[in-house]
Amino acid sequence: MRINRRAILIAFPMLLAGCKGTENVVGTPSPLTEFRTLASMTPYITRSLTARTAKEQFGNPNSQTAVGEIVLVYNVEDSKKVNLGFPSIDGQITFARLSDKTGASTELPILP
Repeated sequence: MRINRRAILIAFPMLLAGCKGTENVVGTPSPLTEFRTLASMTPYITRSLTARTAKEQFGNPNSQTAVGEIVLVYNVEDSKKVNLGFPSIDGQITFARLSDKTGASTELPILP
């Protein structure tokens, strides 16, 4: 019986350490996320913006979907979110929307 207890006491911490718990984390945390504002993003939302250049300009998104098209979601001030839609990683922007915490959204202008 002692061998089994010892085996469990040794094996349990090893098994516990093997649990990741971070499978759904996208990107790395950045202090820039806390200071991102709509005003700082607006001048860079242009027709030539792609998903790749958006990530370079604004950093990693707070969330991202890639079903059918790529939608990058960036948190900004007052619990609002900027949603940027692209047909592919190198395709030009198709939409830009600002949504608030109630879910209401408004279109953002895409500059030439």
